[in-house]
Amino acid sequence: MGKSIFAEAKPLPDFKGFGTVNWGTKRYKFTLFKNEEKIEMGSVTLRHKLTRDRVILTDEYLLRFEGKPISLNMTQVCRMDQYLSPVKIECKGKGDEEFPTFKATIKDGQAKIDLPPTGPRDGMMEIPKGTVTSAAFMRIVTQLPRVEGATYRYDFALEASEMNLKKEYLVKVIGKETIDSNGPVKCWKISQNGIGIREQLFWVTEEGILQRILMDGRKQIDLQAGEPGD
Repeated sequence: MGKSIFAEAKPLPDFKGFGTVNWGTKRYKFTLFKNEEKIEMGSVTLRHKLTRDRVILTDEYLLRFEGKPISLNMTQVCRMDQYLSPVKIECKGKGDEEFPTFKATIKDGQAKIDLPPTGPRDGMMEIPKGTVTSAAFMRIVTQLPRVEGATYRYDFALEASEMNLKKEYLVKVIGKETIDSNGPVKCWKISQNGIGIREQLFWVTEEGILQRILMDGRKQIDLQAGEPGD
């Protein structure tokens, strides 16, 4: 991704309405594409709760890979700003080292990370202002103005389940596309790229419902039949 392209993109819109958006609870099917094989691995549930001045995001992954159960329950407490900036992150993982268990508190640009007694030592890491977590972007993408060709940027991204900080993410509204998800669904296709990641694709309906995500070219989640947005 060229520096000029990143610089020319607009910052994420300073959306003031996160305190009124009701994403509710959405359930998705998680599918892995491996060697031209389609493997249904389980489900992902995205929950959302509003308090007076915070947005609480709770994501639950219940998966099974090669007969082995894997789970992650991740809660993020976020500010009501354009980045849904995290102030607390709590992960409870089982069955895979990619799904760890820890708590993190973010204040003044620093995250204090508390790990289980049996794990590595607790630690600190920098979380710069304007950092967007992966879970937060799943909500932010539904609120972006849907204008073909529009591009947005943000400086830092956090894969919160691993507390892995990355930078220079570029978001582009590609255009309208009808996908097959238990029947034809009209969506807007939106891409996201960043340093050190493979392109991620998001499909959002005109009503602002997240319908599908494709990550790493092989991990796909689809809104389950019967959920709002179908």
